[in-house]
Amino acid sequence: MLSHEYRRRILMAVAQHNPQDEDDITSESIADGHEEDSDALDLLHQQLYHIHLPKLADAGFINWDRDTGTITRGSRFEEIRPLLKLLHDHQDELPDDWP
Repeated sequence: MLSHEYRRRILMAVAQHNPQDEDDITSESIADGHEEDSDALDLLHQQLYHIHLPKLADAGFINWDRDTGTITRGSRFEEIRPLLKLLHDHQDELPDDWP
């Protein structure tokens, strides 16, 4: 689940603020570096809606209400929280593409 940068960023955003609005996640937390290129931003949104958010929801790490656009911590979120905290606490030591 943490192998992709977008999924890591989604989980980090939900760890910091629960619930999250889907628009905030797709525009601020995830889109870093894509705001200027509309084609890249469109592709990013497609990947989020069709790949990354469903994967995280299916794994139980998030709850994603497509109707309201709300993302909350899922039933298995606590399993991944220690790793997210470790990533957050040592983010200055990680490669640039990590959140």
